[in-house]
Amino acid sequence: MIRAEINMKKAIIVIDDEKIILDSLKKEFQNHFDLTYDFEFSESGEEALELIEDLISDGYQIPLVISDYIMPNMKGDELLIKIKNSLPDTYNIMLTGQATLSGVTNAINKAGLYRYIAKPWETNDLVLTVKEALKSFDKDRELEYRRKQLEIANENLLKLDTAKTYFLNLLSHELNTPLIGIKSAVDILKYDIHNEELIEMLDLIAESSQRLKKFTDDSLFLTRLLTDKYEIKPSEDSICSLLKDSLRVKKDVINEKNINVEIKCSPEDIIVKFDFTLIKKCFDIIIDNAVKYSPSDSNISFRLSLENNVVKFESLDSGVGFNSKYLENSFSFFV
Repeated sequence: MIRAEINMKKAIIVIDDEKIILDSLKKEFQNHFDLTYDFEFSESGEEALELIEDLISDGYQIPLVISDYIMPNMKGDELLIKIKNSLPDTYNIMLTGQATLSGVTNAINKAGLYRYIAKPWETNDLVLTVKEALKSFDKDRELEYRRKQLEIANENLLKLDTAKTYFLNLLSHELNTPLIGIKSAVDILKYDIHNEELIEMLDLIAESSQRLKKFTDDSLFLTRLLTDKYEIKPSEDSICSLLKDSLRVKKDVINEKNINVEIKCSPEDIIVKFDFTLIKKCFDIIIDNAVKYSPSDSNISFRLSLENNVVKFESLDSGVGFNSKYLENSFSFFV
């Protein structure tokens, strides 16, 4: 709507009770302004208010009002205050040689007077002031338009965020429910089946369902982090104990590959304030990588040290390491 307002017809209202003044202003404005603006002239405050009402009804925008101060029935400050109350975005200029200090002050305080120009005016000064006022008006409307657009965009983003959260929750439920059923069915079938080939196929099903569940859980967890839905809850605890707990989860794989794991903590018990879920997730990923890519009958060393109030965690294994061309993407999501 504001963008449409920027392209509306625009009228500048000039009010003075002396016709010779209006004629002089009309000639000067015609010489310095193109047809972008319609200049409308009134000889009294009452006439100007009626003119403004008619122009608004005809779809005009009124960026600027220029008014004399001393006029019969209604002085310039009173008129500008009335206009400001109905058109708060309109700029105004008082053009007079007889304005009192109280009148100018009143216009400044209650009508937001943009500029006071004394009579007789200097043409270049008047024209420059009018152009600056019009430029400021257009800039204000453009800023207002952009603010409204940002509000609309923000509302749309909030709606999308809500829809995305709902979809992810629904996805999690709809995936996890059948995955639990698959795991239970596999466990029951393996109990009664003794055919090695069938058991191998059931193991493949179980492994695939577990990978899918892990991917679902990781996706939801990552989404909560990226959308600030995850609430960090730090608490003081032993980070060495957390590392040992994470290693216990991998105990079966470690034993199967006959990997020797060494844990070094310096000092022996490092107490740190951290979010348990986030740091455990970090340990799980690093330990999983080290165990998965280390050869059988090898050694892995995990070291935790405290240096200048900074905890350093190192994982040393005998894996093949990263190909240099993949290093730059090693911390990308799901790589």
